[in-house]
Amino acid sequence: MKKTLLLKNEKGSVTVLALIMVVLLTLLGMAVTRTSSIEVQVASNDSRATDCLYTAESADHYAIEVSNGWLTNAFLTTAQDTAKVIIGSVDTDGDGIDDSVTFDTDGDGNDDVVFDMDGDGVNDATFDIDGDGIDDKIEIRCIKGSAATVAGLSATANDLPQMDHVSIPPIGSGYSLKYFEVRKYGITGTTSNGCSQVQLGAYKVFNKF
Repeated sequence: MKKTLLLKNEKGSVTVLALIMVVLLTLLGMAVTRTSSIEVQVASNDSRATDCLYTAESADHYAIEVSNGWLTNAFLTTAQDTAKVIIGSVDTDGDGIDDSVTFDTDGDGNDDVVFDMDGDGVNDATFDIDGDGIDDKIEIRCIKGSAATVAGLSATANDLPQMDHVSIPPIGSGYSLKYFEVRKYGITGTTSNGCSQVQLGAYKVFNKF
């Protein structure tokens, strides 16, 4: 009787190798698919983050463009640690629902600032920059030398560099130091979903009183 050594029997080896290759290729394909999916998610998140950043930045620039709407006598004559303007999302009672926009800079319960975005003569109650149907938000206050906070503003809006609110015009601005002064303001833009906040400082030149 002829004996067959299993170690020298190569029958079926091609099938085993083929199965191993199929498994390896399957794993490789799954890894590539997963990597592609992650890259798509990263790109999508990056796009949303960029949109949020530009939205918050647009809010700040918009506030500067319409500064005549909130730089009123009431705002300018109110104490620096009290004067504020909030445009957009305002939840005054903490119920998670936006209440009407507040333009009460001196805290007397009446709107001081006339902020009419559509020209109908009535203060508007919406500020939707990115078109998602939800109000974005702008908070404005005076920059001043002390760390005093303004009630009703977010922690970010109150976190401003400490410097004199009233100072001389910047060198090279073309304004005489004798007849003009500048007043500094902090403007904080926040997106409706809260994913981005952009804060900038702005100043306006005034005649000395």
